[in-house]
Amino acid sequence: MAAPSFPCDAILLAAGSGRRLGLPKAFLELKGTWMLPRLVNALLAGGCRSVKVVVREQDVAQLERRMSWDQATLVVNPTPDAGRTGSVLYGLKSLTTSDAIMIHSCDIPLLSADAVQQLLHGWRKCESPDTVLARLTTPGGKGGHPLLLGADHVAKLSTFNADQPLRNLLRDAPDAVLNLVRRGDPGPFLDVDTREQLELLESLL
Repeated sequence: MAAPSFPCDAILLAAGSGRRLGLPKAFLELKGTWMLPRLVNALLAGGCRSVKVVVREQDVAQLERRMSWDQATLVVNPTPDAGRTGSVLYGLKSLTTSDAIMIHSCDIPLLSADAVQQLLHGWRKCESPDTVLARLTTPGGKGGHPLLLGADHVAKLSTFNADQPLRNLLRDAPDAVLNLVRRGDPGPFLDVDTREQLELLESLL
């Protein structure tokens, strides 16, 4: 008998102003390659049903000119400075169901489809996927991204404020956390917030 399928949609956070980086995070490039389309493709190729890309209103026109949105949907966060979780909530409101969601940020640019697939596969193998919070970790136990929320936690997330950290979900339900070790792939653990971090990441490629 085939394993049951549990639909999961992705919310890709791309509304950061990138003040320390020097450009909006939605337009982050590594060695001349624009990373946002690659992240959309990684999420879809890894098994997500859809991708909602949450952006600042002032970036919409340029994003629409630069990228085809056949496989993803732009969602505007009109108050991006209110807190990162606010972007998650706008992405959540754009979905028509309360199935599981995978949350990723565009400033963690080296996510691969294989990493997404590992996360989804490990989550789907759980006896009660709706009750699970799943994430990738290093062999040493450092948590990475994306964060996958089973349907029960999506309902709780919908009650959060815009500035309420997502890590509170993990703190409040430690027994629900599924840590999946990701070996030989730094992608889920490397973020880019400053020019120095960008230069370091490029030097590693």
